[in-house]
Amino acid sequence: MVNSRLLISVVTATASIVLMPVTSWLDGSSNLLTSPALAIPTQTQSNFSYVPPQRGMPRRTQGAGSRGCTESQAVELALLVPNDHTAETLSGHPTFSWYVSTVPSEPLEFALVESGVAEPIFVKQLQLQKAGIVQLEMPKNLPELVPGKEYRWSVTLICNADRRSNDTFAQSWIKRVPSTPALEQQLATATTERDRALAYAEGGLWYDAIDTLIAAQASYSTNSSIREDFLVLLEQAGVTGIPMQTQQRLAKY
Repeated sequence: MVNSRLLISVVTATASIVLMPVTSWLDGSSNLLTSPALAIPTQTQSNFSYVPPQRGMPRRTQGAGSRGCTESQAVELALLVPNDHTAETLSGHPTFSWYVSTVPSEPLEFALVESGVAEPIFVKQLQLQKAGIVQLEMPKNLPELVPGKEYRWSVTLICNADRRSNDTFAQSWIKRVPSTPALEQQLATATTERDRALAYAEGGLWYDAIDTLIAAQASYSTNSSIREDFLVLLEQAGVTGIPMQTQQRLAKY
């Protein structure tokens, strides 16, 4: 059953790009845009279930929508994350995922910042070659994320390198958490990537679940059950109607 409290908003980050419009929420900034809601997909038979972690302070993902920069082609940016809480991961070097509808002429910039610290942990500019799902993995040579700490990540469309106040951006949060004996047992007995993704989702580990499903889709692109699981996971977080053809267009950075 879809959890109506979970929502995914349009955002930008270093991750694989996925082409998909979603509903975003404004937070008082003129550079945060709203994109149209997606069409409801055909009902799937998947029993995939994301169980969100216990929420602390609500987090509102901020998103950039369907305008892009002045005098440029409209670009939809969407972070593949829940909107109403900080999503979690086991990984010290996680992978971030988002969607872009059109190849922008302007560069994108990904940034990862520890809460309360001004200096970014990681910044990377990307000149995209294709639209669709984009994934960016945090480099292994950087220190791991510290368990229990929250980090903010953003994807920015650089409209004018000399006037960054004109940038269009989207942002969300991530928190690394330790594993549990129950999860370790589930992962040890998992025989497929789908089993691993389901264990992550039921354990509230959004980033690990969606990354595992995206990897499985890339390896088994004709497997309809994996596609259904992916759609259900997005639907449970409020994103619906992602075009099937965009799932095959995956860029990794």
